[in-house]
Amino acid sequence: MLVLLVACGGGTDAPSIDAPIAVDAAIDAPAPTFMTCTGACKTTTLSATFASTRGLDKAYYGVTQSPPSLHVEAYKNPPAGCPTAMSPNPDYTLILGRVPIPTDATPSTSPGNILDFKGDLLASGIGAAATAVTITPTAAHQVTATGGFVALDVMLTFAGGSVSGHLYATHCASMDAAN
Repeated sequence: MLVLLVACGGGTDAPSIDAPIAVDAAIDAPAPTFMTCTGACKTTTLSATFASTRGLDKAYYGVTQSPPSLHVEAYKNPPAGCPTAMSPNPDYTLILGRVPIPTDATPSTSPGNILDFKGDLLASGIGAAATAVTITPTAAHQVTATGGFVALDVMLTFAGGSVSGHLYATHCASMDAAN
């Protein structure tokens, strides 16, 4: 036979049974520090090393609705403002096609490609596909809203080179897509 005895204290500092439960943050909400990006975090400094080495220094992203993800692009010498289908080509473009929407610093992956419109980065051809991609979010805020941003540390390996560094991308509705 098992007998359990439970004693309840009569102290005055015990919470009321009807007291609301304190919740610090919504489930899946980013930590407050993850939503902050200042100084070097707000810059894009990517190094593309192939037949030569070039820097990419501007980035934007769009939101893909299904499946929910981000389409992130980084550039060297892009035209001003958000890119459109009619924008002139920049010198170089790095494309991360399906970046999971970040809520913390958990590393992820995505298809990755680099385009060489200037013709002096890749040994041959205009484009190359990455063989390995690691994306580590460092900050993000209101990612799916106008005015949102993501900050990512990236490392891409290609058959003939690599791209690595940090990017800070702002949301451009012109890059949003249904799928």
